[in-house]
Parts: sequence; structure tokens; C-alpha cells
Amino acid sequence: MYKQHQAFKLPPETTIIWRYMSFGQFSWLIAHENLYFSRLDQHEDGWEGFMPRNWDKGKSRYIRFTKYINCWHMNDSESDAMWKCYGSPYGETVAVKTSVNRLIKSLERSSVPVYIGSVDYSESDTLETNLYTPVLFKRKAFQHEQELRLCISSDSCDNPLDFSPVIQQADALGCQITEMEFLKAAGEKGACVSVELNQFVDEIVLCPNRKPWLKEAVEYVARPKLPHVRITESVISQDTVCNEEGTDVRS
Repeated sequence: MYKQHQAFKLPPETTIIWRYMSFGQFSWLIAHENLYFSRLDQHEDGWEGFMPRNWDKGKSRYIRFTKYINCWHMNDSESDAMWKCYGSPYGETVAVKTSVNRLIKSLERSSVPVYIGSVDYSESDTLETNLYTPVLFKRKAFQHEQELRLCISSDSCDNPLDFSPVIQQADALGCQITEMEFLKAAGEKGACVSVELNQFVDEIVLCPNRKPWLKEAVEYVARPKLPHVRITESVISQDTVCNEEGTDVRS
């Protein structure tokens, strides 16, 4: 269920949002009717969990291992950059289009508190900090993502289990491993939150470079649970490309 939190700035509920994913991820979403939240430290961006320089690093020691996020792109239309960043060069990518309002309603069936807010790319040194600051702030280099984040916390809240006895035993055996390395390898690396698909999905868009089989495969997966959902071609692939003589040169 959606839960308000003062740290999370919710955009207008009419805001259009997109999630770009592989066909495999899409199939999993439809089959399980769940959103997958990955733990903050598991993301490819090594700077994930960015903290302003005025932030007491001691407070955030374990945040990366206790917060799980699910990320969306805010945009009124498709983004060629997002297709390239999160799409597959093999033409097997789809985008789920919805709105903030529909997303919130789709979470009503879940008992898990979900916070929702837009990411701040300001990199300010004078931020009002709290335990969710590392979740909601990213560097300016990523501001093209226009990201909306859903966040849940682990059952251990802000303090993971104390692994120091295990680390001491490993050290005694000659296996040197830091606490942070152990935390990254241990525990649940992801979590699932159930959603109501009919509330959740407004439109399914196929990638511009899609394989011929992709549309049929998406329909096969989606139609049993979403019989009325729109499955459309990318507007990028629909645009006509002409040469100087005005002849359509699109392959």
C-alpha cells in the first residue's frame, strides 16, 4: 500500500511514468503480479546511495543494505535515451506505461508500506537529511533519468544483523572479508510487492527495434490477465524517415 512520508515528494498523480524492461522481466511481472524491488547496494551504479558532503556518514552506514527500490521514468512521451539505456540491442524490450495515480491504486492490495517520490539531482551541500536521503538523491549526471522511486524497508529496519562474530571467525581462519563485503553478499537482495495488474498497466509499448516475434509473445503473456490493455508500437519506429527527395528510406 502507498504510504506518505515527508521525505518523499510525490509528483502530481496525473504524471505519466514508464518502466523499460526486458521481455523476461515483463513476463515475470505479469506471471507473478508483483513489482520487484532491488536492494540499494545491488544496483550497477556504484554511487547509488549518494550522500551530500554535509551528511554524517555514520548515520548511513547500513542504509544501502536495508532499503529496496523500484524505479520509473517520468515523461509524457517515450524516451529514446531510456530505450538505449535500459533496452536490449536484440529487440526484446518493452515499456509499461502508467500514471502515478494508477500506480498508487494498484498497490492497495499489498500490506507492505511503499513510499513514492521523485529523485533530487541537486547535489546540494545543505540538504535536510534523514534516513531516506541516500535513497532520494543522485548526482546531476543522472538527471536525464527523471526518476520516480518506490521504496520499501527491510524487516530489520535500519540495522542489519550483526555479522561481526562470523567475520571474526572467518578472519581467524585466514579468510579476510570486510563487514561491507559480507553485508553485500548476505541477506535478501530483492523483495516483491503485489500489484493489481488491471489498475497498474495502462499501455504496453514495444521497442523501436523489436524482433518480429515480440508482439505475438507479449500478447500471449499479457492477454489472459489484461484482455483490454493496449499493446502498441513505439512512436519512434512509426516515424517516417525520408531522404532529401522525400522518399521513405526506413527499412
